[in-house]
Amino acid sequence: MDIEYILKLVANNGFPLVLSVYLVYKLEYFITEIIKNQKEFSCNITTEIKEINHAINDLRVYIASSNRKP
Repeated sequence: MDIEYILKLVANNGFPLVLSVYLVYKLEYFITEIIKNQKEFSCNITTEIKEINHAINDLRVYIASSNRKP
């Protein structure tokens, strides 16, 4: 965007309106980033839970096999 275009917008529409539109535009970017990071975090947590579940199952099998009497 060039400065003349922005100044024309301010002159024609008023400063509060132009500022509001700009802030909404910036807010949309931040919300998009938050959603992207939240999805990544969710995937990481799911992966960690699967690994913990697998480790617990391995321990159960090991304990069950070591407790068997010959």
